[in-house]
Amino acid sequence: MAKSGIFSWFGFVMPLSKRLELIKSAGFDSTCLWWEDEWGDYPVKKADMPKMARDFGLILDNIHTPTCNSNDLWSEDPFARSKIINQYLNWLEDCARFDIPIMVMHIMEGDIPPKLSKYGVESISHLTLKAQELNVKIAVENTRFTDGIALILSEIDSEYLGFCYDSSHAKLNKAEFLLKDFGHRLITCHISDNDGQKDRHWLPGNGVIDWEFFCSSFPKESYAGNLVLEVYPTENEQKRGPEQFLHKAYKSISNLYKC
Repeated sequence: MAKSGIFSWFGFVMPLSKRLELIKSAGFDSTCLWWEDEWGDYPVKKADMPKMARDFGLILDNIHTPTCNSNDLWSEDPFARSKIINQYLNWLEDCARFDIPIMVMHIMEGDIPPKLSKYGVESISHLTLKAQELNVKIAVENTRFTDGIALILSEIDSEYLGFCYDSSHAKLNKAEFLLKDFGHRLITCHISDNDGQKDRHWLPGNGVIDWEFFCSSFPKESYAGNLVLEVYPTENEQKRGPEQFLHKAYKSISNLYKC
């Protein structure tokens, strides 16, 4: 049975150690990290984050890599492709170094998608071979444009490459079909709700996503990962504080187990 998780950033400004403590106290089994140094009153280097999560008894589901320049994966310019590929290779090395099983990545970003081409497939194929060597899995996330996800998953058949299903992105971009068509390639997920207009990162049930359809499409028999929330509080939830928000978040993800 899948375990419950929530992203380490859930909308309340406080030291990472305190957020991790509250996540565990709320009943969550796992968390995931944005793979950049944290800044603020208590700066934390990303190299220290995996141990922090585990010290609080949390499973580290994945890291989410930065998304800048991901369109260059599809570029005809070999220098641009090489530069972005090397960044992802370094992040895969980080996963192996810190015993992180999954690297979540975007394969394109922005308002204008790159032209789908053999270059993108070659870029991800190169990364997948490295992931296999390191025993790390790559999860490509569905964002605004989904044709690239279908192409990559159709062209590259590897147990080390799958996808991260983002329920909010899927609703906004009419891509719920990905869960049905590629559920057997699901590695991890970002679960949140929205109003059908923007990527709100609301708790399930606060918006318009059809969670019964989600449950009926979800590959319960084959999915071995965690059910991970990627959520922020509404204004009213913010006022009630992080403990109440996390309690509500845990209840919302627990309800998805039942449908």
